[in-house]
Amino acid sequence: MQTSSLGIYQQSLDQQRILVLGKNRTRILQIILFVLKYNNRKYSVSSPAAERFDDSPIMIIEPGDTNALSAYQHHILIFSELPLADKLLYSTLADETPKSGSIIFDETDPVSSEIAKKQRPDVAASGYTALKSELQQSKVVLISSTNEKYTTRLGIEDLKNLGAVKDIAKKIGISSGQFYRAIAAFQ
Repeated sequence: MQTSSLGIYQQSLDQQRILVLGKNRTRILQIILFVLKYNNRKYSVSSPAAERFDDSPIMIIEPGDTNALSAYQHHILIFSELPLADKLLYSTLADETPKSGSIIFDETDPVSSEIAKKQRPDVAASGYTALKSELQQSKVVLISSTNEKYTTRLGIEDLKNLGAVKDIAKKIGISSGQFYRAIAAFQ
């Protein structure tokens, strides 16, 4: 069972809290954790599937429910295909993003885009889309901004999720090259 949102906050006071929300939150979390592990980065995590708390600089949170999202006191939000029915909830949460905080959102989702693009003092909003790729012999090949190619076991359906992970990886100090090498090794 997942620790309460207040309990997670209290255990992560000295960590940067990253809150992953929306339809693809579980898959995005899985990929983020793989990239961090591949690059030997320490992290804490709280999700319905697993919890691990340590003295790492970041805490990645996939909430089991949306009842007490404000209690996490996030620094970074990741929005992935938000339901229209919960627009007010997520908009209020985005308004609580602290100065120097970030909102990473799915540019193709109208709800996420509308919420994230609202002007908030000293909060950076960045949209993500599917990563550039091509199919070669039924395998997905990612193409970096320098036209380097990386074959991955991930499918076409994960290209947009990879866009979100690439953005968050950059924010927490993982270079583009480190990101692509990790994704090429994804199991």
